[in-house]
Amino acid sequence: MSLKDFRRLCILKGVYPREPKKKFEGNNKTYYSKKDINFLAHDKILSTLLEIKVHIKKAKRAKKLGDDSKAAGYIKRKPKLELSHIVKERYPSFTDAIRDLDDALCLINLFACLPSHR
Repeated sequence: MSLKDFRRLCILKGVYPREPKKKFEGNNKTYYSKKDINFLAHDKILSTLLEIKVHIKKAKRAKKLGDDSKAAGYIKRKPKLELSHIVKERYPSFTDAIRDLDDALCLINLFACLPSHR
């Protein structure tokens, strides 16, 4: 899994890096807890992301070999990324979703109040 896909998965699932108790010396590094990594490893989004990547690779290879119809078929059959279960995990009830909506409305109001420049 690429770092880009890993970060996308972390954002979707709400997993954030942790600050270790004992700070190690070296460059800026990002640390995730082992529990969070195991949580991400057993999610069905991970398999869907890998399937999408496989379909894209197959389509590129078919296009390089000159088989455009086969490449179009791979692109057409590419799996869709379903995120509905993540929303249900994060907001199990309607009241939870309404409570979290307050943050988004405050941010929209903040941007509306800021002066506009070129």
